[in-house]
Amino acid sequence: MRKINYLKRSSPGSAIAEFVIFTLPFFTAFLFLISVIQNKSMALAESKNLARQSVRAFVTSPNEQLASIRANQVINLYNSTRSLSALNSRPINLVITCRSYPCLRTGNLVTATIKVGTSHVASATEYVDLWR
Repeated sequence: MRKINYLKRSSPGSAIAEFVIFTLPFFTAFLFLISVIQNKSMALAESKNLARQSVRAFVTSPNEQLASIRANQVINLYNSTRSLSALNSRPINLVITCRSYPCLRTGNLVTATIKVGTSHVASATEYVDLWR
């Protein structure tokens, strides 16, 4: 009977301890999951934006010789803001494809595909200006 009375006693600090012990691992896992999803989402958004800017630089160039130089310059400018470890772990590759050649013919469809590392692939498509 003494043990039952001992167990029935109120202990105000134990509720806080139990809350911290049982909920802290769940909150930690939840925060980790949210941060991983946010990082993946930001990387995907950046790669799509980079593909859009590259194809835009390509189709607005004045001639064929400058087109790929301008598209690669967009990639180089973006790489200049990245850290050395990010450059080594996730290199960026740009591939420009055209529906027909020459690429900068009026109304031609140009697609820029960006591959970041091994996991992110984004592409953007744009038409060459009709008033060229």
